Amino acid sequence: MSGGRVVGGTVWTVGGYAASQVFRFGFNVALAQMVAPKVLGVMALVGLIAQGIQMFSDLGIRQCIIQHARGGDVAFLNTAWTVQVIRGTVLWIGSALLAWPMAAFYAEPALLWLIPLTGTAAFITGFSSTALWTYSRDVRRGPLVRREVGVYIGAYTTVLVVIAFIRERWPGGEARTLELAVIAMCAVVAAIGEVVLSYTLRALVRHRFAWDAEAQRELIRFGGWVFVSSGCTFFAAQADRLIVGKLSLDVLGVYHIAVVIAALPAGVLAALGAQLVFPLMSDATRQGQPMALVFLRAHRALILAAGLLITGMACVGPAFVRFLYNDQYAAAAGFIRLLAVSAWVTSLIIPGELALLALGQTRALATAQGVRLLCVPGLLLGGYSIGGIPGLILGVAAGELIRYCVIAIFLKRAGLKVVAEDIALTLFVGGLLGLYLLVEEFSGEAGKIAVPIAGGTIQILIWASISAVWIGPENGRSWIRCRMVKCRTATERGQS
Repeated sequence: MSGGRVVGGTVWTVGGYAASQVFRFGFNVALAQMVAPKVLGVMALVGLIAQGIQMFSDLGIRQCIIQHARGGDVAFLNTAWTVQVIRGTVLWIGSALLAWPMAAFYAEPALLWLIPLTGTAAFITGFSSTALWTYSRDVRRGPLVRREVGVYIGAYTTVLVVIAFIRERWPGGEARTLELAVIAMCAVVAAIGEVVLSYTLRALVRHRFAWDAEAQRELIRFGGWVFVSSGCTFFAAQADRLIVGKLSLDVLGVYHIAVVIAALPAGVLAALGAQLVFPLMSDATRQGQPMALVFLRAHRALILAAGLLITGMACVGPAFVRFLYNDQYAAAAGFIRLLAVSAWVTSLIIPGELALLALGQTRALATAQGVRLLCVPGLLLGGYSIGGIPGLILGVAAGELIRYCVIAIFLKRAGLKVVAEDIALTLFVGGLLGLYLLVEEFSGEAGKIAVPIAGGTIQILIWASISAVWIGPENGRSWIRCRMVKCRTATERGQS
């Protein structure tokens, strides 16, 4: 794979994710000013349920096409597309069946129609073009990012305009049902836009229903453990919000704001990992390159990015909440720093999961998520009984730490060692944040604005310096070695 494509993929992935997240953050800020916390809480719950249905039926089709040697084969792609359409239909039916139990459990009648409505999006996206997969396999991120960001901005801008009109017409908040319907329809409209634009890409195949027996076996073999892993991931990762939603939908609305901000760093890494690092790792393994070297560079680059983003978020995030949100959401500022602990552990896990996935070891991911899921109920409920919502958040971090330990064991078996570096960086990150909190405490009210700005600036300088020292020389030496090997190979071929 050419270096230009790698660089281009990196730029498009980071730029596209940054653009969508900036807009998403702005959308959440604007929406929070327009609607009550309970409306945000209800829609956060609907989003969680829709995400759960998606993840619990995840067959890893995209990952299999990227990783598999037959990922560009016509029969393989059409079989995968057929499976995707069937899955989307099942998801739609499942969302309709799940609506009544969820409405009864959370005592929220609106869930009866909101869940099936948002489930329609899963049915629609089941018909997306296979070009989305093949472009990801080839790290052709530009066309994908332009379409993703365009659909997102168009759909959510429309929501804000319509909600503003509703608030002007019914300023007392009596149009709550209409507000919920507009927000839910956004997902359906975005799904239609995504599918339509996916067919503007140049696909390798002419889409038709097909059922190649060998392709079906490969998809099931790869996707079986992805299915288990994704299901466990949902229940373990979203259990905190499901519990908070049961306690109070108003509190969930506030908690959701904190989660959106705290999830940004891990989201950046996940986007880079899924759209860039994983295809590169898979390509390296298909070409017989040693995973140890590929993993070393990817791990260091991703973790250093995580250090910058998470420490920056922990420093600046609470100030953003105080500045941009009204007093109803003040508690979100305190939640953000506690959620940063869990975000850091999640970031440590991401490179290892990508390596195991590139090696085809999906069972390892399922095992880690399963072990975590077994521990999460006790950790969350125990944490809540001891410390309320803050204790529950730390229970989430403890569950992630258990998953990290399981992933580290599988990585060691694959000849990939990460624990020592991760511990060192964790201590360093803890020291940085501890020092920042001391400065913030002593500065008091006078430093409310200056301290976060200065802290964020210093964090950038620190992590840039570490990156230059830690991964710069190693990447340079690796590149030189690779170039020498390629030159020797070319010379030998010329002589022969």
